[in-house]
Amino acid sequence: MNRFLTSLVAVTGIALTSAELAYGDGANEGAAERIISGSGVSGISTQVRQLAEAQLSDSKDIERRQRMRQLLPWSPSALNESFTHLLASFTDDEITRLLMIIDDSLMARGRLMEDIALREQGTPEYERYMQRLAAYPPAVSRVQRLEGLVSATRMSEWLIRAQTSVAGVLEQDLDQGYEATTRDTVLNFMLYAYRRVSNAEIDALTRLWTDPVMQRWLTEALAVLPETAGPSFVTDGQLLNTSQ
Repeated sequence: MNRFLTSLVAVTGIALTSAELAYGDGANEGAAERIISGSGVSGISTQVRQLAEAQLSDSKDIERRQRMRQLLPWSPSALNESFTHLLASFTDDEITRLLMIIDDSLMARGRLMEDIALREQGTPEYERYMQRLAAYPPAVSRVQRLEGLVSATRMSEWLIRAQTSVAGVLEQDLDQGYEATTRDTVLNFMLYAYRRVSNAEIDALTRLWTDPVMQRWLTEALAVLPETAGPSFVTDGQLLNTSQ
C-alpha cells in the first residue's frame, strides 16, 4: 500500500493528455480541461497504470504488453474523451458553477496541501506522523470531519474501482478486506495532508465538494469509467503505459 495515492489525489500534479473536446469553441474547451484537471478525475488513469505495472513487474514482456492492452480504456486520452463528452450534457450554468468551485481559493489550497503530502509520502516525517496516528488517534470530531471530506471527494470509491479493474484484468484475487484497507489509507493520507488546516476550513471545503453540481459531476464521471477490458488489437504505441 505504500505510495498508494500517487495519482488520484494529486490534482495539481496530473499531466493531462489533450483529447478532442466535445465543445465547439476554445473557451469551452478550456473549461472542460479545467474541470477534468481541477477535480482530479483523470488521475485514475495513472493509478491504474501504476497498479498494473507493480503487479506485472516480474512478468515476461509479451504478457505485460497483452495485459496492458486490456487496460487501454483507462488511458488518459480515452478517459478524457469520455469525461469531455459527459461534460457536454451539463448546462452552461452548471459548467459555470463547476468552474467557480474549482477556482475557489480554498479548493486551490486543498490541492496544494494534497500535492505536498503526496511528495512527502515515504519520508521520515510522513512515517512518523503515521506512527503517531496509530499511537495517539486524533479527536473523534477531527476524524469525522476528514471522513466527511473523503466521502465528498469520492477518493476511496475511485481507488477501489482502480484496484478491482486491475485485479480483474490480471486475473488476481484481492485480499479480503481490501476496501476497508483502502479507506483507512485514504483517511490517514488526508489527516496528514490537512493536519495544519483548521476545522472551519475543512468544513468549508467539504461544502464545496458536496455542492449538488459537483456531486453530479463526480457521480456521473465514476459511472463512465470502463467496465471491461479493452480490445486486443491495438498497436504497441497505444499501450496504457506509454508516455501520453
